[in-house]
Amino acid sequence: MSQFNSDFWEVQAGSQYLESLPANRGLWFETEEDRGRRYAFQDFFQEVKPVVRTMIDGGLTKRQSEVVKLYYLHNKTQEDIAAILSLSQSTVSRHLFGTVRRGKKVGGAIPKLKKAIGRTSSPVVDTALMNLKGRLAEAV
Repeated sequence: MSQFNSDFWEVQAGSQYLESLPANRGLWFETEEDRGRRYAFQDFFQEVKPVVRTMIDGGLTKRQSEVVKLYYLHNKTQEDIAAILSLSQSTVSRHLFGTVRRGKKVGGAIPKLKKAIGRTSSPVVDTALMNLKGRLAEAV
């Protein structure tokens, strides 16, 4: 017989009890501070997205570019991408993050993009970062 974990037992509760709970105790409750941070990050990502897309298109191989776009821009899982591109999941992972050979990490689109972003100074990204820092400071 399997063991039951009491942390995951369902407990019935009447509607009166549930209605008596304050809204700020709800699972999806968001403070004004949380909302301000969320909006600041959304705006930041929208501002830098064209710059990042340009780096993806210009700095990666065709296959790496496909995998990164599917993974980050279309929210596909590695398994989904493998099925779409007729690859194995491990190959998709190597295209994204690289692999270790002789103790060194080699390849991968994400490390390549990190290096490219570190070398590139973009006024759009710099301005977006300054705006983000200011808005995060305001949200506190």
